[in-house]
Amino acid sequence: MKTTINTTGMSCSHCENRTINALKDLDDITSVKANAKNGKVVIKHTKEETIQRAKEKITEIGYEVLS
Repeated sequence: MKTTINTTGMSCSHCENRTINALKDLDDITSVKANAKNGKVVIKHTKEETIQRAKEKITEIGYEVLS
């Protein structure tokens, strides 16, 4: 499955890398891409419940989840 999560707060490549590193180790996530310019985080995952865990992790590291 592929899900796009809209966020605010990322402003640079450091923010993108921080987000990728925080999410890549979650179970069931097979890939992560983050784009500070458009505020999108795209995850590929194997289970539906992974989306909520990813959103929680994004919030924990200091960014706001819009969707």
